[in-house]
Amino acid sequence: MIKALLCAAVAGVVAFSGTSVANAAEGETAPIDIRMSLDTSATTYERVTETGVRWVSRGPFDFSVQLRDVGDENEQGATVFLSVPELLDVQSWGDGWSCEDTDGGIDCYHPDLVVPGEAWPVLYLRAFPVNYGNDTIDVYATTGDYEPTHEGVEYYLDTSR
Repeated sequence: MIKALLCAAVAGVVAFSGTSVANAAEGETAPIDIRMSLDTSATTYERVTETGVRWVSRGPFDFSVQLRDVGDENEQGATVFLSVPELLDVQSWGDGWSCEDTDGGIDCYHPDLVVPGEAWPVLYLRAFPVNYGNDTIDVYATTGDYEPTHEGVEYYLDTSR
């Protein structure tokens, strides 16, 4: 089920994306560096595990996504699909970003042209846990005709207190 949703989401991201100034080679991933950052608080923290980083929360939490052009060419527009587990309700906002809810997550687009080394404005998100569970929060980002670049983090709702 998750795999089918991700395939549909990636197809949606590619269809929703703007055009790149550079032409992508077949199957080449987008020259985008994705940084996901958690706004830690008394009820939210990061834990390093054997498999990577896990975000743990005991209630609502904020996080952000920063995209940077790490290629050699200017890139026009960035498209993001945020795959959100059903156990979270997520709101999004950011300067120049347009986002809409979709099956399995949120589609977002930013129209700005960026030059190599430059970043698009930060995309901010607020998550509200609606159910107990352990899953991942995944970001797929692309520009132009590139395949999406992926970054993800494990998420766990801690109900021990």
